[in-house]
Amino acid sequence: MSTALRFGALYLLALLLLLGLGHRNQVEKAHLARMKARLEALELREEALLKEGWRASRPERVLTWAEKEGFVPMSRGRWAR
Repeated sequence: MSTALRFGALYLLALLLLLGLGHRNQVEKAHLARMKARLEALELREEALLKEGWRASRPERVLTWAEKEGFVPMSRGRWAR
């Protein structure tokens, strides 16, 4: 009888260990999925910001901004005396 109880206790202990490991695996999988979704959103945001930066630094946009701020382009500044 005591052998059956010992094996029963070991069996229950093994089941609890498997249950704990399975639960931890599910939690880590959910956390990884959230991290991947956040990474994808951040990559899309980075791409949008890079495109916006490229658009903002086009020569004609820089020239209109500079003229609006009162800067004179060098090509015109050399001849203005």
